[in-house]
Amino acid sequence: MKILVTAAHPDDETLGCGGTIAKLSSEGHEIHLLTFTDGIGARETGDRRNVLHDVSKILGIENFQSFNFPDNQMDSVPLLSIVKKIESYLLENNLNPDWIMTHSPDCLNIDHKVVYNATLTVFRGMSRFNPIKIMCYEVPSSSEWNPIKSFTPNFYVSLSNNNFEKKMKALRVYDSEMREFPHPRSYKNIEILASLCGSEVGYYKAEKFMTVRETIC
Repeated sequence: MKILVTAAHPDDETLGCGGTIAKLSSEGHEIHLLTFTDGIGARETGDRRNVLHDVSKILGIENFQSFNFPDNQMDSVPLLSIVKKIESYLLENNLNPDWIMTHSPDCLNIDHKVVYNATLTVFRGMSRFNPIKIMCYEVPSSSEWNPIKSFTPNFYVSLSNNNFEKKMKALRVYDSEMREFPHPRSYKNIEILASLCGSEVGYYKAEKFMTVRETIC
């Protein structure tokens, strides 16, 4: 399969579905990643995009591209501009993905909401791109802080120790973004969440998703 992950900020992809990316890549699937901001510019100086090459190598992402939309201000950009960036990437790479993984629209972070909306717009029914499966992932320190979220997981991916270790290794590349426990974006909490997800479906570790649309051809 050809799989596209859309993530507002570099590190969202690893926090939300890094173990699943590692697993699918190890099984021979082609992974593409799009990120949309530098992930840091709204509050301090720096740029997380410069570590995406290392993260992609760890997780097995075949190709990635980073855009330069304003961090934590993507709602100030016309949605059409974001949609066109995604479509341009697909056309330039002759990519019609089978599987999309993107943000949950219930995330508190505004950039996450916008990326979800742009992704669903690109892959709306009857568009030139028609994937088989579209799913949402959650991002610790954003998703759970919305007290009225309606994220309902209905798709689980079991993770081997190797899959999970690759996720943790990629997170260590983003170490400056990690926090001390009990912060939800701490190494300990990421492991707790993986174990909790796994226990819900009878595995030691897993990541969970909400299916938005699935087509059987």
